[in-house]
Amino acid sequence: MTRWGSWPEKIADVTLLAHTDRSVVLDLDGQWIAYLFPLQTGQDVSTLARHQPWAKALEGAGALLPVGGQYDEHGDAVVIYSHHAVAELDDVIANPSRVASSVGRLHAALVDHATPNTERRWNDRLKAIEDGLKTTTLWRAPHTKHVVGLPNLHLNLEATVLQDDEMLWIPQPRPLVDHLLAPSERLPGVASMARLEQRLAQMERFATMADRAAFYAGWGAHVPSGWTSPNTVSTVSGGVWIWRYEAILLMLAEARAYGLKGQATQCDRWLLDVSRIQARLGELRTVFATRKGGVYAAVAAAIIGSGPLQWPFVAGSLLVAMAAHVLYTKRVPPPY
Repeated sequence: MTRWGSWPEKIADVTLLAHTDRSVVLDLDGQWIAYLFPLQTGQDVSTLARHQPWAKALEGAGALLPVGGQYDEHGDAVVIYSHHAVAELDDVIANPSRVASSVGRLHAALVDHATPNTERRWNDRLKAIEDGLKTTTLWRAPHTKHVVGLPNLHLNLEATVLQDDEMLWIPQPRPLVDHLLAPSERLPGVASMARLEQRLAQMERFATMADRAAFYAGWGAHVPSGWTSPNTVSTVSGGVWIWRYEAILLMLAEARAYGLKGQATQCDRWLLDVSRIQARLGELRTVFATRKGGVYAAVAAAIIGSGPLQWPFVAGSLLVAMAAHVLYTKRVPPPY
């Protein structure tokens, strides 16, 4: 077992504060808060503090980093924080815009440490989760170059601190179900947002599509513009929907692991819509091919065609392409 950072000595009073699905939380002499992780799932929490470039980048960005701890080859066993009071969940979810903005600041601080699109590995993760859950759904996405990986920040709405209306996130260990089902990968910022969105949706915090759009806009105000560009968030490119899908799969795994019947029912109901979305995407691939074919046919006829039918054929091909474009635009499932 390796110890790092500050370590409390001569503790006289230990108070149990919480016992969650991820940790046992203790108050040490009213000066420290210790998180004990009985089920180790990696070193993601301590690495944020021990890796100095990341720790420096996150200074003042809204993350409460540990000051010490212990880990071994299986992962973090204990992390120690300066004393803090965890915010009430009702206070956190009352303001989704604040949640989104605070996550945006975290992600913006890590832009310089992002890694390029690893689409194949992200899709392999999805396959591993689907196989583990034995779902009937199957969804893969191409992703644009603006979808990049970030250092792992596992955020939980029940692990935040509110200070003068500012939200600080207490990074959490990798969820056990994620650890058991799929390989660890650096995921893009939108993956974190989709997980938080689905948790908030479960608590009925989004009344309309506009509320969801505003949630992502609050995040987008802080991160690079390419992360929320129309092509990046388009459902055809995976967009937000593919990460909602992964979030729901993991919530379903959590529900099965911990016997959360209500959550399992919600997830199963959500997954019924995946087939509908995929059918729409299949239809759009045909429309896209028609649009592309119309343009190519018009160009070819204009270059090598001849005779009285040449220009009517060009015009007709362009009309077909334009009609396909209009249909394509209208039929793409909205990202929010």
